[in-house]
Parts: sequence; structure tokens; C-alpha cells
Amino acid sequence: MIKLYKGIESKPSLLVLHQIEVAQESSGTAQPILKKVSETLKEWDFNLALPIVCVTDEEDKYHLLTGLPIYEAAVAANLERIWVFLIAAKQAEAEKAIEHALLQSKLNDRVVEPQDVTEFLDFINNAKANLTSIPGVKDGYARLIKNNRPYNSLEDMQKKLGAKRSLNWLRAYKHKQ
Repeated sequence: MIKLYKGIESKPSLLVLHQIEVAQESSGTAQPILKKVSETLKEWDFNLALPIVCVTDEEDKYHLLTGLPIYEAAVAANLERIWVFLIAAKQAEAEKAIEHALLQSKLNDRVVEPQDVTEFLDFINNAKANLTSIPGVKDGYARLIKNNRPYNSLEDMQKKLGAKRSLNWLRAYKHKQ
């Protein structure tokens, strides 16, 4: 067990799906995404992302707090069990821990490697590249990118087009590949 905020304990745990209570019927996640995750779960027979659950008044029952799409995909994959992050506290106390977990997860973006930047700049500088194939780059941004070519480095691109926008496009480009 790991001690969390004010003595709340937590740990990764492998739970049987029927031990998990779900308040919501559906996450609203797009079916193609759920299908892709479900297929991966079938192939691997385990999940990498850990939904968060907390204890309930019933013995061996847990309340799902985060990760409903992962739970839905596990059900669709006919998994018997999934890994969860168990917070040994009632829901109200567990919600405080979730606030911190969600804040931290926003900081857990994939690392951008130097070769990712090189490939991205090669693509951006290519006159034949379909810039609108990058999620978030519409026709107007594509013209802006073309009009400011060439880009010698990511820093050069950030100066010409804006730091945040350039990084978002780099991440989107990396993710689509």
C-alpha cells in the first residue's frame, strides 16, 4: 500500500470486472476508439492505463471513479479482470486524490524525441506535404505554415508561428503516425 493524502492508502490491484460498480451506462467514447482499445485488450489480455476505483460499503465491491472507456473496452474484450488503482477510502475522500491524479496526468505527455522533431520539420518544409493531414491544421494554418517556410529548427518554427501551436502540431503529427 502507498500512503496518499492524509493517510489514505492506495495500490494497484487486479479486480474482477463484476466487482466494479459503474454509475454511468456509457462514456460516450466513439465506437471506433473503444473497438481499437478492446482489440488491444483482447490481444494483450491486460490494460496499461489504470482506472481509479474506491471502496464501497459492500465487501469486495468497488466504485469506478475514472476510466469508464477502459472498463467498457475490457467488458467488450470479455476480460475477466482489469488492473485498477485502488484508493482505500470512501468516494468523497477519494475524489480529492483524483483531483491530484488528473492534474498530474495532464503533465504526463509522451516525450518528444529528437528524431520526431526532425521528421516533423522535414514534413512541414516539404512543398508537396498535405499539411491539413495534421490534426488541428486547417487551410488557414496550412497557408501560414507555407508562407513562413523554411523552418530550420523547432525553435525557429515557434518564433514564426507561436510556441504552443507548434508543439501541439508536433504532438498531433507524432500521434497520427
